[in-house]
Amino acid sequence: MKREITWPNGRQSAAMLSVMLDAEFIWLSMDPRKYDTPKHRSMGEYGPRRGIARILRLLDEYQVKATFFTPAVFAEVYPQVLEKVIAAGHEIALHGYRHEDFDGMPAVQQREILKRGSEILESVTGTSPAGFRLPEGGCTEETLALIYEAGFRYDSSFFDHDIPYLAEMNGERTSLVEIPTRWELIDFPYLAWGDSFPAGNDRVAIYDDVLDNWLRELEASYDGGYCYVLSVTPQTIGSPGRMFMLRTVLERIARKNIWLATGAEIADHVRMLESGERRT
Repeated sequence: MKREITWPNGRQSAAMLSVMLDAEFIWLSMDPRKYDTPKHRSMGEYGPRRGIARILRLLDEYQVKATFFTPAVFAEVYPQVLEKVIAAGHEIALHGYRHEDFDGMPAVQQREILKRGSEILESVTGTSPAGFRLPEGGCTEETLALIYEAGFRYDSSFFDHDIPYLAEMNGERTSLVEIPTRWELIDFPYLAWGDSFPAGNDRVAIYDDVLDNWLRELEASYDGGYCYVLSVTPQTIGSPGRMFMLRTVLERIARKNIWLATGAEIADHVRMLESGERRT
C-alpha cells in the first residue's frame, strides 16, 4: 500500500511523546472557586513534585526525547523542575500562560498570551519555542492564524488527521505544520478525577483498558504509516502504579520500525518534504 507520507531512514511510521506540564494550573483554569484550595492544588502539584522525576528517568532509560508542552507560569513557579527537563535535552513548547481556555477569548488577549508565554520560555531555554498546543478547552476561528502570526513552526491542538500537514489559511498553504492528536491518546480524561471533573463524576478508568486503547491505536498507526501522538500528564501518569503504562508503550515502539521524534523534528520533516515536492 502506498504511504501518504514518508518518514526518515525508511521508518514505517512516526510517533511523538508529549508531556503536558499542567500541574495545578489545569484545575485552576477549570474553576478557581472550587480548586484554589491547598487540598485541590495538591492534585496538580504531585506532577512537579513526584511524577516528572519518574518520567524523566524512564525517558533516559529508553533514550527518548519528548516534547514538554509548558504553560509559561510553570517556568515561574517551578523553575528548578523545568531546568531538569531542559538539562535532559527535551523540547519545551508553549501551552498557554496559565492554561487558559481560549474559547471566546478576544484576539488581542490571545495574541498577548502567545507573546508573553513565548518570551518567558525563551528567557529560560534561550530559544523561542517552536511549538504550541492549546490548553484543554476551545478556541476561536482566528486562533490558528494568531499562532502562525506569532512565529510558531508547528501546532498540535487539533484532531482532523492521522498525519501532520501544512495548515491552510484563506485557501493558501502556510509553513505552519499541524501535528494532530486524539482524545483517546491523552491520559488526563481517563485518569484524573476532581470534585467536578469529569462531568458526571465517572471514576478513574481501569489502567489495563486505557493501555489497551493506546496499544491498539499504536498498532493501527504503525500499519497505516501514520503519526502516533501520545500525550501524558505527570500528575496522572506519574504515580507508581501507572508508570507501567508509559513503559509498555515505549517498549512496543522500541521493537518496531517507528521514528520517535519531537514535535520540532516532525514539523521540520514535513516542511522538508513539502519543499522537495515543490522543487520537483
